[in-house]
Amino acid sequence: MTGSVIDKYEVLQKLGEGATATVYRGRHVAIGKDVAIKVLHPHLSASTRYRERFNREARAVGRLSHENIVSIIDYSGQNAEECYIVTELVDGCTLLKLIDDGGALPSEIVAALGIELASALSFAHTAGIIHRDIKPENVMVRRDGVVKLMDFGVARVLDEGQITLDGSLLGSPAYMSPQQAMDETLDGRSDLFSLGTLLFHCVTAAVPFSGTNASIILRNIIDNQRAEVLELRPQAAPALAAVIDRLLQTRTEDRYADAACVVTALTNVLVESGLTPTHPRINLRAWLVNPKEVESELEAHLRTDLLARGKAHLESGDTVGALQLFNRLLAIDEEHAEVLALIQALHAPVRRRPRVGVLGLVSGLALLAAGLLVWGFYPREPQVVIAPVAVLATGPALPNPRLEKPVPAATPVDADPLPAPIPPTPPATLPGLTARVQPDRTVPRLPGLVATTSVPMAQPASVILKWKNAGGYSVDIYVDDVHKGAFHKGPSADWIGNEKNPISVAAGRHRLELRNDAAEPFVEEFTVTEGEVRRIEVQMVSRAPICIVNARIPKTCELTVGTTRYGTVANINGRFNCPAEAATEASFDCGPKMQFTAPIKPQGAGTETIVPETLPDGMFL
Repeated sequence: MTGSVIDKYEVLQKLGEGATATVYRGRHVAIGKDVAIKVLHPHLSASTRYRERFNREARAVGRLSHENIVSIIDYSGQNAEECYIVTELVDGCTLLKLIDDGGALPSEIVAALGIELASALSFAHTAGIIHRDIKPENVMVRRDGVVKLMDFGVARVLDEGQITLDGSLLGSPAYMSPQQAMDETLDGRSDLFSLGTLLFHCVTAAVPFSGTNASIILRNIIDNQRAEVLELRPQAAPALAAVIDRLLQTRTEDRYADAACVVTALTNVLVESGLTPTHPRINLRAWLVNPKEVESELEAHLRTDLLARGKAHLESGDTVGALQLFNRLLAIDEEHAEVLALIQALHAPVRRRPRVGVLGLVSGLALLAAGLLVWGFYPREPQVVIAPVAVLATGPALPNPRLEKPVPAATPVDADPLPAPIPPTPPATLPGLTARVQPDRTVPRLPGLVATTSVPMAQPASVILKWKNAGGYSVDIYVDDVHKGAFHKGPSADWIGNEKNPISVAAGRHRLELRNDAAEPFVEEFTVTEGEVRRIEVQMVSRAPICIVNARIPKTCELTVGTTRYGTVANINGRFNCPAEAATEASFDCGPKMQFTAPIKPQGAGTETIVPETLPDGMFL
């Protein structure tokens, strides 16, 4: 088809091909404007039913005029020989490439990005259109920093009859809502779930729902089996994590009522950080053009802002709120002397452990619980149809990411102004403090021509870990220096996750590292092929003996060892590192009439000691 003319458009080159259409770079013959031409495959255009769906897409999206939605310029009409849609050609790259090249995005940038996408969805939903395929591949970032939501190829128009593909699911499994996965009637709140998945991916560089095949992914979505944002990225803003958590609720009524409410909630995330979407220096447009400079300024701003707000919470008596802010500041700067002094003044244990802490323990327990579940398979293997991309990245690579003359953000013609801020959604409570050192981000730059065509999903490889030693540890798991979560190994634990919940990795060579400051690091390099399940036996050498709380002591009892308060037995999962001195006592406070102390007698490095060996007469029978 290259070199031919379709109606008034010259076809210049093929850019990509998807399940239903082929995308070409074209040019309007009369005015010389470059466009993207999405041509339905011949075997589909021969079907009246498919042509109706294709033209319905054009009519529906053609009604949308919004700065953050790719515009449709023309379409073939019902009776044309070639069935095609002509859209604007976006000069930039996909959001997925931005994440793949640079890693996780800063929370405030993610909030600003989410505001623009939620604004676009609000506009579309008001017009009666749901997208049904929100994912990073369908978000384009233009070279001047404008974000564009594209490819409404699987959109369903609420006020028209439903036309679906026989026996297939429309959309991408990892970003589907539970209602979409169960083939229920959808409304705009299905897009909000997918938006939450996209924001989770942006702020953690990982998808919340994963698996070795589409059935497992969909089952995890339906059962809401996922990690928390702050487990994977403790330096994320708690307010943003709370917004994402609400977007990812299983029941539609538990999410935000509409996309406009999401705009307000994400605006409040920025306001809480002392910023606005139109901040003169720290904003989405500036970051997309010059990320390194903006991130440096954002970090300096957060150091001041988080400390000031944390102190304000302390003065008002809100210790939990203060610890949430201090936890984020310590994730940025684990040696922040003033924050550490403030926490010490609260008589809380401050253990500067960059890789393992209470938060790591909680996330480890979550992984262990998930691994012990008996997973059922989804009743049918869905056929996933991914619509082809209608807008392609174009243009030569930028020699310098900063533009000579930055393009100012235009006001959407048909979009309503942002609603007034409302009180933010209460952030999720952090169970403790965790300071982790994250690898430096590679500064993403907008590349040149990128043909973002849909391709079959590769089956990831999997890693399952097994402990050979008898000791118990809470460990952080890293693959190629990317944090993959935490795990707590108890006396009965064996393989991490088993076949139902493995650690997913891409095919190729990788470096596995398990870190815990109570044991020597475990490092092993391995190579896996696509779809392979690799089992790795782990031998960790303890630097200290492990103490196990007597199983008959209630989980609600408070534990203090020496001068260190550990909290409840449940909080530490009944395990802690034995003190260096055998003379140290463990104190248990189980209520007004149940308090006692017991000596700790560790048996040596790598061993387990029951504390206490015997209980006072008449207690905990």
